[in-house]
Parts: sequence; structure tokens; C-alpha cells
Amino acid sequence: MELGLGNAAFTTFHSSFILGVLLLASLVCLAFIIERWRYFRKIEVDPEKVLSKLRGTIASGRKEEVLAILGDVDGNPILSLIQVAVLNAHLPKEHLSEILRAFQLRQRALIEKSIGILGTLGNIAPFLGLLGTVLGIIQAFRDLASPQAQANGASVVATGIAEALIATAAGLFVAIPAVVFYNYFLKRVKHFVTEMEAVGIEMLVLLSLRRQGDAG
Repeated sequence: MELGLGNAAFTTFHSSFILGVLLLASLVCLAFIIERWRYFRKIEVDPEKVLSKLRGTIASGRKEEVLAILGDVDGNPILSLIQVAVLNAHLPKEHLSEILRAFQLRQRALIEKSIGILGTLGNIAPFLGLLGTVLGIIQAFRDLASPQAQANGASVVATGIAEALIATAAGLFVAIPAVVFYNYFLKRVKHFVTEMEAVGIEMLVLLSLRRQGDAG
């Protein structure tokens, strides 16, 4: 009887530990999903619509008016890129191009922030669940040889296996949304990086034409 109680305590301990880790992982995953979702909603902007308002003003060299139209860029990568280009319009094209490129790299790091954590959680959560399952099955076979199993039959083993499979289900429960949102956010990152590159190129062209007009 004492052996049976000891086995039950061990089973409860490792199952509770694995499930606790997976619960923590699910909370971390949810927190980063919400944070990234709100971030991408915040920085969402139509670059073509913005540039359509600015092309004429940029061509006429009215820098202050351009900045007024942009308003508070508030960490928006595309609007901030336009602002940086306008503020440094006096620099040679080669220098301005390098400044915009460096700015894009820094903005990309901010956009990609925390996304790697979702990918990591999506990769390790199934393995944590599998670990719980393996430990549970090992314990189930130990219980099979115990006096309690001889008295109660296969129900002791069935309980251990069912408990073990719960860990696998919990691991998949964490991994599936993590992978789905990781791929979604990765797509959003590529979209913003492409838009920043396109806007940067167009700003270089517009400012270069402006300088040529001044020289003419």
C-alpha cells in the first residue's frame, strides 16, 4: 500500500511539473501574441496614401510642411523613415542612402522583437508534452508491477497512461497557436521590411530630383 502511494505521489509530481511548465509557456505565448498584435495594429499605414500627400510638397522643397503633414510618427517605421529622409535631405545621395539603410536595419530589429520567442515556444512545447508522456508511461509500467496493480487490475495502468497523454495534448495546445502566430507575424515583418525599402528608394529619388531642380 505504501508503494502505491509513493508511486502516485511521484506521478503527480512529474505530471504537475510538466503541466505547470506548459501552462507558463502558454501564458508567455499569449502575452507576446497580444503585444505583437497590438504593435502591428499600431504601426499599420498605407505608404502609397502617405506618399501621395507628400510628393508635391517634397518636390517643392517645403520641408516644414512635410514634417507637419507627417505629424507625430510615434515609432511608426515607415513614417519615421520618411521623416529621417526629409531631415537629412541636405546630405549627398550616397550618404543619405546609407543613413536610410541603417535606419531600416534598426527598425527591422524592433519589428522582429519577440517573434523568435513564439517560434521557440512552438518548437519546444511538443517536446515538453512528449517528455511528460514518456515519464507517465514509464511510471505506468512501474505501477503495473506494484502490489496495487495486482489488487486493482488494469485501472491503475490506464490512469497513468491517460495522465501521460494529457501532457502531449497540453504541449500541442501551446505549440499550435504559437506556430500559427509566429508564421503570421513573420509575414507581417516581411511586408513592413519590403514597404520600408520601397519608401526609402522613392524618397531618395524624390529628394534627388528636388536637388536637380534647385541646381537647374
